[in-house]
Amino acid sequence: MGVLSSLSDLFGIFGFLVARGGWIFLVLAGLYVAWLLFVEYKQIKFLKSTKWIFLTVDIPKENEQTFLAVEQIFAQLHAIHVNYTFGEKYFHGQVVLWISMEIVSFGGQIKYIFKVPERYRNLFESAFYAHYPDAEIQQVEDYINNVPNYDPKTSYYDVWGAEFKLKKEDAYPIRTYRAFEHQASEVIVDPLAGVLEALSSCKPYEFMAAQFMIRPVDEEWKEDARELVKELKGEKKEKPKKGFLGSILEGVFSGLTGIFEGATVGEAQVSPSVAEYEPPSMMMHLSPGEKDIIAAIEASLGKIGFKVKIRLMYLAPKDKFDKNKRNALVGSFRQFDDNNLNGLKPDTKKTWTGIHFKFSQTLETPFISFLVNRRKRRLLMFYKSRSFTKGFKPFIFNIEELATVFHFPLVTVKAPQLTKTEIKKGEAPLNLPVSQEPF
Repeated sequence: MGVLSSLSDLFGIFGFLVARGGWIFLVLAGLYVAWLLFVEYKQIKFLKSTKWIFLTVDIPKENEQTFLAVEQIFAQLHAIHVNYTFGEKYFHGQVVLWISMEIVSFGGQIKYIFKVPERYRNLFESAFYAHYPDAEIQQVEDYINNVPNYDPKTSYYDVWGAEFKLKKEDAYPIRTYRAFEHQASEVIVDPLAGVLEALSSCKPYEFMAAQFMIRPVDEEWKEDARELVKELKGEKKEKPKKGFLGSILEGVFSGLTGIFEGATVGEAQVSPSVAEYEPPSMMMHLSPGEKDIIAAIEASLGKIGFKVKIRLMYLAPKDKFDKNKRNALVGSFRQFDDNNLNGLKPDTKKTWTGIHFKFSQTLETPFISFLVNRRKRRLLMFYKSRSFTKGFKPFIFNIEELATVFHFPLVTVKAPQLTKTEIKKGEAPLNLPVSQEPF
């Protein structure tokens, strides 16, 4: 009876609110939900109408380009960003597209493969050829289509994977390639060498990949970073500007306060008190390390930004599945960490395909198995579809950070199974005969 009484009271209150005009809020909430569903439907329709292609890029065997070349490639690819109008965005579902950049190991044979909107193929090729004129770019089929969806009972293979997230706010940069340059010895250590080594260690029956998805963004992300810089500097927050009426009221209040203070204190205090000087910020009192952090954030704000999503995936037959391979791949991303700034770490709460029990292994095993299998199915599905919105939320990298975690290996990297072009293209000779006959 107690439960029925409580439900009756609840419905009574609900009916009272609806009768007194609460139905208006219900209608507004329903319209808002319908609007969100409409926009999502239009976006899905727009993405389905977009044609995508897969391109493989092979660089020359003696790659003499540095990180700056890749940084400039990303700067050119930022042209994908489009400022859509309200109607284009919400009534036609048009969204800023993205590129999936994948370093894939087929049994130890490493390939660089890109999924690109077909409309941006010319932009993509011109950006790469401008800095790698001898590169080979070819269109290929989607290599992952032949992999069936994961089923823990029927699939012959097992899956491991995860998505990465930042350890701190987006404004804090990670350790970039500049920290891998030894100025005295003029030696550059390739920060991607560990990732390539982990990928090249795969056996012929194994598949491993690192998927980097990038979507250009405008300058809005820098506003939060600038606020963080002000906070780190100890700057005082600016008072909101007062309107005309506010200024008049403030003047009247100040005058009345002055008259009241003069009447109570008397003529003993004639000279005004000298206000104590307060510095605009606390920069003079910060330690050298704190100043370096602020300088790194401000330098990061001077470059173009992308939203980024990083996925790792490893596939192998169940009877040959090697759990140690994940440790090598995840550990290779630790070199991008800076304890004073930022770093990458796998998202163990939502996407990591492994869950440890909290209290009782016996009681939690059925539930853990359900969650793990669900995560494996979702990871493979999101990888195959190159979904940018599913999984862990993307984070912001500028082009320097992006060129650090994704680039073509330097000459110093001795990855034996990395596919490279063996033949160097040459220009046409100057004395090439030209036909004089009219076309």
